[in-house]
Amino acid sequence: MAFRVIDNPDFDRFKAQSGFKNHQFKLLAGLFSRAASLKLLYDIAVDVDFDEGVCTFTYFKSNNYVPYLQFLIRRVGPQTDMYELYKEGKGRIAKSGLFERIYERLEEEVDALKS
Repeated sequence: MAFRVIDNPDFDRFKAQSGFKNHQFKLLAGLFSRAASLKLLYDIAVDVDFDEGVCTFTYFKSNNYVPYLQFLIRRVGPQTDMYELYKEGKGRIAKSGLFERIYERLEEEVDALKS
């Protein structure tokens, strides 16, 4: 069995032009890990469309795989990203050019699952 690293040069291009950073990716994945350990969220899917300049984090609350929350990162300019948060049944509930603002709202929505 051989371990082989797959290198996608398009990912480096997306990362270099985008304001989306590695630590932000880790925050989104870490939030899922904490919520999954509390059995608040069931699964996560990450999708990157390099042609469209869109990255999507979809959080699932149960195993029927209906998206509960969706964190979207969209390239709107050469050096500008827009962050959006969608919730099942409500549509877009937050939109901002600041990652931290939408991430805080995502944390609030996940915390609301505790009650």
